[in-house]
Amino acid sequence: MTQTAASTLTGDVSTAPTPRSLRSWLLRGLALALLLASCGYFAYHLWDNLHQLPPVQWGWSAAWVVTLAVLGCLTSVPLIALMWQLLLRDQGVKLPYRKALQIIAVSQMGKYLPGNVGHFAGRVLLGSQAGVPAGKTIATMAMETFWVLGISALFAVLALMFYVNDLHEGLVDTSQPGYLAAVAVTMLVSPFVAVRLVNRLLPGLSRKLGRGQLLAEPRLLTAMSVAGLIAISFVVLGGVVELLASELFQHPEIDGLEMVLLFAVSWTAGFLVPGSPGGIGVREAVMIKLMGPAIGLETALGVALVMRLCSMGADALAFGIGLYFRPQPADPDAAGGD
Repeated sequence: MTQTAASTLTGDVSTAPTPRSLRSWLLRGLALALLLASCGYFAYHLWDNLHQLPPVQWGWSAAWVVTLAVLGCLTSVPLIALMWQLLLRDQGVKLPYRKALQIIAVSQMGKYLPGNVGHFAGRVLLGSQAGVPAGKTIATMAMETFWVLGISALFAVLALMFYVNDLHEGLVDTSQPGYLAAVAVTMLVSPFVAVRLVNRLLPGLSRKLGRGQLLAEPRLLTAMSVAGLIAISFVVLGGVVELLASELFQHPEIDGLEMVLLFAVSWTAGFLVPGSPGGIGVREAVMIKLMGPAIGLETALGVALVMRLCSMGADALAFGIGLYFRPQPADPDAAGGD
């Protein structure tokens, strides 16, 4: 009887949901709801305005525009590789740029896997195979993410101050740019503060991540370089949006700075929504909402759709090139043959 009661009790305990698992399921449900709502918003406008998409004169000119757009989206890969190399150098890891580029090119495709973390996991795995300690890859990716959010928040402040309120009257409260500016500053200084706190309060964890050594604070020059590279990436991608709107869809008047800032806000929204693979649906929905009043709903819809196709094409191209140049393991038979 005792054994029966014990086994019953054990079964009850093992199947009872814990508060942590409930929170996890709730967060997943919320993320899925946001993803479905954003995709639904984009699909609704796509279906409702499909017949109103601006006509595109397909030919060599349009082909060149699309090619330039794909190449523009592709620039993110070498920029991310350079950021990672600089951050690793501060941690005492010397990774050749070509190897960093190959790892980023292959791993970026993982962002389209469910959960939107596949590219991070891929970088850790491929980095470990190249001799980069997993802990240092995780630490540098965290720094990179903080600075991406900080720079994108600064872009969002400029967008709110100079464009969004004019395009969407009443959408922005006068205090929101101030809050975002505070968030931006917090994100930009977080890597310095976080490393210092971890080293002081959790030295064991720091040494585990640093493979026996405390994590090093990023140098100011590295921080400025990485922030500049992130800003350049946003400017290039915003330039691709402007190119598509003006050259492919023939919109007569385009404000380049406006496209850069509004796209940065849209990209950040897709980045922040958990579970959205590569920001699919979320980024496009925000682009339509923000850019519609500036360039017309139909043009914004067309630009969002083609921009997504170009970015996916760029990631696929980078993945293929990265796999092609991936070092092949030595053949033991050939090595010990003659």
